[in-house]
Amino acid sequence: MTARILSTLIALAAALVLAACASGPQANFSGTGVVQSIAEIQQPSQTGSVVGALGGAVVGGLLGSTIGGGTGQTVATVVGSVGGSMAGSALGSRAATDTLWDVTVRFEDGIDRTVRTKQRPMFRNGDRVRVSGDVIEKI
Repeated sequence: MTARILSTLIALAAALVLAACASGPQANFSGTGVVQSIAEIQQPSQTGSVVGALGGAVVGGLLGSTIGGGTGQTVATVVGSVGGSMAGSALGSRAATDTLWDVTVRFEDGIDRTVRTKQRPMFRNGDRVRVSGDVIEKI
C-alpha cells in the first residue's frame, strides 16, 4: 500500500511539473507609444491543462494499480499516472481556451513591441497608449 501511495505522489508531482512547463515568460514593457495592430488570439487554457493533468494522473494511476502485483504493479501505477497525466493535460487544454490580444505598439524609442493582454482593447490602431506590463491604457 505504501508503494501505491508513493507512486501516486510521484505521478502527481510529475503532472504539476508538466503543467508548469506549459506557460511561457511574459515580456514586461512600460512607456508610451502608438498602437500599430491588434490581433485576437485563442490560447489553450492553463487551468484546463492543470486540471486535466491531475485528473488524468489519478485515473491512470488507479488503472495501473490494477495490473500485476509487487514491483510490476508499482511500475504499472507510475506509468499509468504519467501517461494519464499527459493525456489529461492535452484534453484539458483543448477543452477550454482563453481569449487574449496581441497589441503591437510603436514606443517612443521607435521600436515596435508586442504586448499580450487579457483585457479587451478599448482603443484602435493609431491611438496613443500607455503600457505598464500587460496593461494598456488609451491616453
